[in-house]
Amino acid sequence: MKKQYLFWVLLFVVALLAIINYRTPFFQQDGGGWSIGYGESAGYPDKIAVDKNSIYSIETLKAQNDSTVFLADPFFVKEKDTFYLFFEHKKNKPNADVGLLTSTDGKKYQYRGTVLTQKFHLSYPQVFKYKNDFYMVPESKQANMVLLYKAYHFPFDWRICDTLIANVALVDPSIYLSDSLNILVATDYNKNMYLYQADSLFGKWKLHEKPIALIGTEARAGGRFFADKKGLVLPVQNCTKGYGYGLSLYRFSFHDGSYDVKRESPFYLMANKNIAAFNAGMHQLDMQRLDATHYYYVYDGNRLISNSKHLNIRGPLKWSYLDLKNWILKK
Repeated sequence: MKKQYLFWVLLFVVALLAIINYRTPFFQQDGGGWSIGYGESAGYPDKIAVDKNSIYSIETLKAQNDSTVFLADPFFVKEKDTFYLFFEHKKNKPNADVGLLTSTDGKKYQYRGTVLTQKFHLSYPQVFKYKNDFYMVPESKQANMVLLYKAYHFPFDWRICDTLIANVALVDPSIYLSDSLNILVATDYNKNMYLYQADSLFGKWKLHEKPIALIGTEARAGGRFFADKKGLVLPVQNCTKGYGYGLSLYRFSFHDGSYDVKRESPFYLMANKNIAAFNAGMHQLDMQRLDATHYYYVYDGNRLISNSKHLNIRGPLKWSYLDLKNWILKK
């Protein structure tokens, strides 16, 4: 009887591990440096033609800055006739800076150098225009706060002008501002995406009454909110096959002081085996509508170091647990 009991326990454990391995493999390939891609379309793209778009690669930037390790997390603003593309620039030093590329046609970019460096790591430089001034909300988790920067001589001379959220380490903060809604989402180390709200950019940012928007392997923002006729859509990273593997689109619907979140486009971007620069994964998208029908977008992806794989036990177990927890909480 005891042996039979142990057999069924062992069978259950093996089956459970097989299920976890199916959705989040224990053996994962190692990704290398990140590059940036960009393109445009005449209408909203149900699918971005990554294979037909341009790439600003590590090699291109390294030819101009030989300390370059990778470039990632692109965000852009178009001011008059110029595209300003801000990105995480990792060099041969512990912390990354914010770099800048510019283009007058959105097709050929020129490296303009570093626009922001701090004693702590910077990434995810979401730049936006607010009441005729330019601001940036980068990831500043090592400073243990979400900081707001203002450009005093755009696109340069960025200085801290406010602390939006203090005494908490959050990754990839994404902000949305309008006359009727001001929200910010960001994620902690336990894969909880929190939603904050305020009366204005410089108002008091506080947790929403429904504080957690997402939990688990899809709970980390991967780009700017963008609005359509139905509401707000947020790119969200998918890490089921390792960090930075793919990106899904989630719809946020606000009503009566609360909100709902729904996965709308699974794996909108993901590893593309046919593109060397993006064959390990893709995890960032900034898509904006420039006029009534014209969309422009920038994104990133990384490449495989080799075809070999390494064993990762903790990640799949943790992510599967968090996803199960998320599923139970939504019941």
